[in-house]
Amino acid sequence: MNIHREAALAIDAKNTIGEGPLWDARGKRLLWCDNALGIVQEAQPDNNGNWHIGRRWTLNRHIGGAVPRQNGGVIVAAGTDILALDDDGHITPFAQLDADPKKVRANDIKCDAQGRLWVGTLGNDVLTSAGEVIEGQGALYRIDPDGTITTILDHVTLSNGLDWSPDGTVFYYVDSHTLAVDIFDFDAREGTLHNRRCFKAFAKGEGIPNGLVVDHDGCVWLALMGSGAIHRYSPAGELMAKVNISTPAVTSCIFGGDHGDKLFITSAGRKLPDITQHLYGLSEEAVERSATAPGAGGLFICQPGVTGPAATPFAG
Repeated sequence: MNIHREAALAIDAKNTIGEGPLWDARGKRLLWCDNALGIVQEAQPDNNGNWHIGRRWTLNRHIGGAVPRQNGGVIVAAGTDILALDDDGHITPFAQLDADPKKVRANDIKCDAQGRLWVGTLGNDVLTSAGEVIEGQGALYRIDPDGTITTILDHVTLSNGLDWSPDGTVFYYVDSHTLAVDIFDFDAREGTLHNRRCFKAFAKGEGIPNGLVVDHDGCVWLALMGSGAIHRYSPAGELMAKVNISTPAVTSCIFGGDHGDKLFITSAGRKLPDITQHLYGLSEEAVERSATAPGAGGLFICQPGVTGPAATPFAG
């Protein structure tokens, strides 16, 4: 079964890099970020079901994502800092990754079912002067509620999407540079990963794996940057559905709404780097249209007929 759907532009946010959408069930709001401009933003529907940006918090630094916090407000990964941001915009340092902020920064974050925060990083400079990719600068970290930080994976180039199976036994993970989604066995009690293997690999030109989410059926919804589409895969890796948006630069997706039946999709509003053509095989058309396509940098919504979970708040 391969079903095609079109997502509608819900908010013409014009984000430079719209990323990291998460549904905050307690606040009944969607949280997502403009990573490049350092903006955390929320969206809620009006009485007619139209979505609007409510509050925005500007940190004036590159951020990797924001998650709801059990004690209120949100936790933001900014550079190598983990910050607590309250609804009034006050910032309190919470933890700091053991990494050089001049070399790496956070890129994508999410909490597991136990309320532990997972943060991935990538290099600030990804190319040498000769135009070669600098591999392995990033890592994947677990941050416990008491602030303890554990390095889970190292030698990561571009840490991106992450999520867990509904039963919490499988962890899905994207290092975008590999053009693949990997899976691990997940030890929920210890918060550790084991038995890494490839879930889905992509050929150059198919798109760059970016953010992902797992629905209640255990299927993976993956944003393929440059393709303008979200792909749904069964737990066995079979393509089951596609959701298209009007711009090639799709970045991530999440389920939300009161019933978890809405798929929110973020996008970037800037021109994709030229390197994505010769390194990852994106078409010239996709690169050129990424900044000018209708809805570029916007937030899209569709109802794909399945549901997914709200974000687990950070327990710290």
